[in-house]
Amino acid sequence: MLENSIWFKYNGEKSIRATMAEFYKCEASSISNNEVGLYNILKKNMTKRELKLYVLEVAGFDDEAIKKEMNIDDDKVLEKLKHTSNRKMRQDKIRQAVKMAESENSDDEEIGE
Repeated sequence: MLENSIWFKYNGEKSIRATMAEFYKCEASSISNNEVGLYNILKKNMTKRELKLYVLEVAGFDDEAIKKEMNIDDDKVLEKLKHTSNRKMRQDKIRQAVKMAESENSDDEEIGE
């Protein structure tokens, strides 16, 4: 399901669920196991650049690699993007959506970049 997503491109082996449990400092069992649903929540609540930055950070890219991958020249732009991305991830609406997401897989949903 996530084969065409930026998540899979950079984090093919990592689970979104485990990554979010680590980010929110909670048990993975309290987060939906529907990877597609979790990815869609992120896609819905973040801009493409914020989502890509989050994915690259989870993949372990350093600041220079992120700047190169995202075609960013200015450190201030990168810092602002990091700030907004982290602020959105910490919002209650995303946190609640992640914890309350449907656990059932929907095979008819398409994921793109």
